[in-house]
Amino acid sequence: MAWLFGGKKKKAKKEAPKVDVNATKKKMDDQVKFVEMNINKYEKQIDDIKTKAKQALQKKDKKKAIMFMKKKKMYEAEISKLDGMRLMMEQQKLNMESQMNNKNVFDVMAEGNRAVEELAKEADIDKFEDIREKHEEIEERNEEINDFFANYAEDQVAD
Repeated sequence: MAWLFGGKKKKAKKEAPKVDVNATKKKMDDQVKFVEMNINKYEKQIDDIKTKAKQALQKKDKKKAIMFMKKKKMYEAEISKLDGMRLMMEQQKLNMESQMNNKNVFDVMAEGNRAVEELAKEADIDKFEDIREKHEEIEERNEEINDFFANYAEDQVAD
């Protein structure tokens, strides 16, 4: 009735697009490698800056040495940030792999349940009862035949 009185129309919810898990995992691996490369680059720059700061101190140029040490701190802060990024991405990757394993186990278990249900349909209790009855009939017939031959042999001995 809301549409009669100018009420808001409900918007159809859009489904999120399917995610290619393997492609996402590869992107994360590539990004981790890129971050590690940057960390290595900054560590080398820090080593160079330390050398330059020591040289400046040997030349008694404190201003230049202090400037180098500030630059070193800046790179150390960047390395710390990149380490945090790398750790987050590795945790995310681990979570994704764990969920993939959970999904695979779920899929296998669901398939197993379907297989068990199919087998249970084929192994109906009525069919088991029919087989048992037929088996008992065969046993009775075999017993009658065995008795016949046993009696025949006794009859022949008695004569």
